[in-house]
Amino acid sequence: MIEFDPERERFIALFATKLKELRKTPYAQRDIRELERFAGRCLDAVKQAVDGDRAKLERFVQESALNRGKEGFKAWHVMQGFDAFRDTAKMVRWSDCESFVKLDDVLHWATNTYVRVYEELLTERGLVRMVESLTLALEAKEKYTSSHSQSVQKISENIAGVLGVDIGLAGLFHDIGKINVPDSVLTKAGPLTEEEWALVKQHPYHSFRIVSPIYPEAASIVLRHHERPDGRGYPLGETVIPVEANVVSAADTLHAICSNRSYRQHQKLDFALEQIREKKGTQFLPEVVTALEKTYGDMAGFLTELSAE
Repeated sequence: MIEFDPERERFIALFATKLKELRKTPYAQRDIRELERFAGRCLDAVKQAVDGDRAKLERFVQESALNRGKEGFKAWHVMQGFDAFRDTAKMVRWSDCESFVKLDDVLHWATNTYVRVYEELLTERGLVRMVESLTLALEAKEKYTSSHSQSVQKISENIAGVLGVDIGLAGLFHDIGKINVPDSVLTKAGPLTEEEWALVKQHPYHSFRIVSPIYPEAASIVLRHHERPDGRGYPLGETVIPVEANVVSAADTLHAICSNRSYRQHQKLDFALEQIREKKGTQFLPEVVTALEKTYGDMAGFLTELSAE
């Protein structure tokens, strides 16, 4: 059971209210519950930074720059948000002088970091670097999926080579949308609730939104990497699946089975391949399964390393 912290809840309520009242910014158009969730994440990241660890706040700033830029936010809108945080802190949490000096230093650093990141995102190269950085940060939270996206990219390239198709960097970016899934859901050891699973199933759409400005072709693939020929996939439920998307799906599944997870140890490669063969025509296109089987010999060494992770 989560312990109720009245001071934290008061801070979140006041900060969300101040954001809502920034009339000439996109904050004003947001639902108050969405602003409260944002305020909670911001508070947790800033508090950790004040205590000496800025890693979480840096990731929060990067995510904000990436997402807010797509939602009509300008750099000065976000800076107004930081000012609202500072004003709230004066009222609620950081009342003593020493703590507020530390907070002010952290917010100054966060503002400068946001401006730098925002400017970098105006270039294609900067946007690619940002997505790669967030992918690594995402995987660092779950050690059992370390290098998952890089592995999916490599497996996908081998399968795509047999089929004569191009997946671009779709394997690398396929899960980047999970930055919009709460950490508590993403790192949960037990089974997910229906509500939590619904959040996870939206990550292909979020990946699509993030990747679209960089690689439109890859964005279409990541959007559909959980679609299935039998129509039971998500988030669209399509039955006509681009072969490139199904290539990433097969690679994703193979690596997932051959990797250690919080709820189970890795499985043998033969077991993984058999699981994929059983879903030929339902989850996977027949030609993709055949191509995967042909890459088995070429990738034997690499796949054996995956099974030992």
